[in-house]
Amino acid sequence: MPDSSAHRFSRSRRAALCLPALALALAVPAAPAIAAPPAPASALPISESAAPAGTGAPLLARMGAPRMTTADGPVWSPTATGFASVPTDELPDGTTGGAGGDTVVVRDADALAAHAAAEDPLTILVAGEITIGDGDMIRVASDKTIAGTAAGGEIVDGGLYIDEVENVIVRNLTFRDSYVAGDWDGKFDDNDNDGIRIDTSDHVWIDHNEFARLGDGQLDIRKDSTAVTASWNYFHDHNKTLGVGWTDNLVTTLTLHHNRFSNVHQRNGSIDKVAYGHVYNNWMSGVSSYGMNSRGGSTMLVENSVFEHAQRPLIADEGSTVHGRGNIFRNTWGGDPAETGPTFEASEFYDYTADDAEDVTRLLTRHAGTTKTPSTERIAEQVSVALDGTGDFLSIDAAVGAASRADHAVEIVVEPGTYTEVVSVWPGAENLTIRGATGDPDDVVITYTWPPTLTVHADGVTLAHLTLENTRDAGSAALRTVVDDTALVDVVLRGTHDAD
Repeated sequence: MPDSSAHRFSRSRRAALCLPALALALAVPAAPAIAAPPAPASALPISESAAPAGTGAPLLARMGAPRMTTADGPVWSPTATGFASVPTDELPDGTTGGAGGDTVVVRDADALAAHAAAEDPLTILVAGEITIGDGDMIRVASDKTIAGTAAGGEIVDGGLYIDEVENVIVRNLTFRDSYVAGDWDGKFDDNDNDGIRIDTSDHVWIDHNEFARLGDGQLDIRKDSTAVTASWNYFHDHNKTLGVGWTDNLVTTLTLHHNRFSNVHQRNGSIDKVAYGHVYNNWMSGVSSYGMNSRGGSTMLVENSVFEHAQRPLIADEGSTVHGRGNIFRNTWGGDPAETGPTFEASEFYDYTADDAEDVTRLLTRHAGTTKTPSTERIAEQVSVALDGTGDFLSIDAAVGAASRADHAVEIVVEPGTYTEVVSVWPGAENLTIRGATGDPDDVVITYTWPPTLTVHADGVTLAHLTLENTRDAGSAALRTVVDDTALVDVVLRGTHDAD
């Protein structure tokens, strides 16, 4: 970790945020003065006369946001929610992003990077698919709103870096496909590819985005960031989903509400060194390692959320606290949900009304992610996986996750190679087939170091012409079947088969 002095808070930038029951002076250094560049040809300026740019109905209309209200308020809120909404002397309205500045539309990476670095407040509308390349990250200066248009906005093979700034909003964007084939753990030297990375920043609202098949973290909130809200996002088909921490200080304030997690492994989220963490109305379905983890002295309130098909859904380490109420746990294993007793009341900081937990699955199926999310995911009856990029997917895990959300049976054909990853076949993927393309099990090896390598939770699954391997030790499970009708056709096991 870099010298902590590089991340020391400056009190000249803004007034400290007053927190009840804990006197925390939370502030960030001023963003470097970056001259606003001229608008590239691909960035089209828009006049905003009805309201300040980036706020209220005009921006919602340009994003194509539907009108829908729950007990907690509008699904597409015109203003920030959670800790990101808490006012300070410098930000009396909480997080407002580019409000008060101009609005531009960008269609390529150069235009996005130039405008994201501008010194003045600005609303940047992303139109269409923008490929950044090599998983690189575009830096975002203070007082920015970056949002996808009604026609859709996508950041492909790259991400946004929010570093030592304040007052940033990111909405209605899809972050996808920076995954490096074969690096499911995100450990390759060229694969520090996050969707959004927030370092030492304050008042950030991440709302209604979709994250899929990225390299390292989908959303990382790090190094003493404060007043952060992640709401109505959709995280899926990934190993390390949402990480918080990378600091020795206990100052982060964080709200996670109405987020959907599907076919994920770890960090859902990993909540480390969080002074106050409020989690409500989230839905985790398909968690193969652990769900919500309170660690590093964190204080958490988790309410009216749904945890299903999940290992260790809610855990806490020694010295951390977590209080759960109104949550639903279905088909979870690995121990009882953590409970240390009452922690804090989020209503002392901001207004909210948690939706009924019984409504969460329906709400998030329809409304988590971007305006395009509910209608965009499609998977054919037969798809291919190939490490060289010639298939429909680069990882078996991603293909199986998509199959679990399909309304029909899927056959996944795996091209030759060694696939180092954890694969879980979740309920919803009934009658799935995973088969090696050549018919020779030596050609397709699925391997991992932590057992089990492949787990089957769905009925009627067929595994064919594959080698399943676990390298932890001789007695580790290469295959675990939770159901009793899994068909194995010419499958080689290098490890045990654990059948429940």
